[in-house]
Amino acid sequence: MDKTHTFVPGTEFPWRYKYEHMAVTTDCVIFTYDDWKLKVLLIRRGAEPCKNMWAFPGGFLKTDETAEQGALRELVEETALTPSSPIVQLGVFSDVDRDPRERVITIAFYALVKHADVLGGDDADEAAWFPVDELPPLAFDHEKIFKAAMEKLRRDIHFQPVGFDLLDSYFTIPDLQRLYEAILGVKFDRRNFQRKILASGILDEVSDIYEEEMAVPEVARESHTTIRKEQAPTRPERIRDIEREIVRESMSTSKPRVMISKPIEDLFTQEISSTDSSQKKSRPGRKGSWFTFNKKRYEEMKEEEHKLEF
Repeated sequence: MDKTHTFVPGTEFPWRYKYEHMAVTTDCVIFTYDDWKLKVLLIRRGAEPCKNMWAFPGGFLKTDETAEQGALRELVEETALTPSSPIVQLGVFSDVDRDPRERVITIAFYALVKHADVLGGDDADEAAWFPVDELPPLAFDHEKIFKAAMEKLRRDIHFQPVGFDLLDSYFTIPDLQRLYEAILGVKFDRRNFQRKILASGILDEVSDIYEEEMAVPEVARESHTTIRKEQAPTRPERIRDIEREIVRESMSTSKPRVMISKPIEDLFTQEISSTDSSQKKSRPGRKGSWFTFNKKRYEEMKEEEHKLEF
């Protein structure tokens, strides 16, 4: 049997094998959810090969670190992003010609994070979030890596609490539906989605967020909450406004002044009712239609190997 190695004492790596050593890199596919869109983090390469092309954050693995440590180091160096949730190994990509420099095998990771600002650094000229359906041409075999990450995310959404990492603490069912539609690339019937998601038991309904004084982002408040009583004009204030308009119009047209009357009060009542009605339509479900995720129920579903269907 041929000898496959030699031993050189006193060196850093004394065992020398006849087999060719290959380089190992790591790549990170980081997803976020912003402006109702699923987005992925890319960096613009500052050096050859593939200079100025967009790619996933990553780089060569050092001899004194694990693949996960190397992936996190490169992510921070190139984007200034430290993920709040763990990165998960996506897979190994080893096509022979995937890198023009030499034989390179990459270990890819992926993670879901809440949206945050990023900044290009190290050998990345720029870092930015891209909607998953608006990606530029990608360097190396990163399009293949991206497709694998999307497939895994679409599988995980049925078994893993992906919303924990992408949505705010408090959200509406339409918020959740938009997220799931963005990930799966489909459109759901609103009523069917609401019925199935509530029946699953993975959501806990909360009281009115204003009454509970919960910390909900300002954008969410503006998008999904009804007009607060203190924000709406009082009846006398609104009537005075209408009367002033009538007076101004009569003065400009030399028409006799018309004082406020009962029909105008009725008009005001209809206006407020119409506003309340339109606001309620934007918040389907019961009166307190804000929800949080029930992590315990999610864990039970995973143990039971129960698949969440929509």
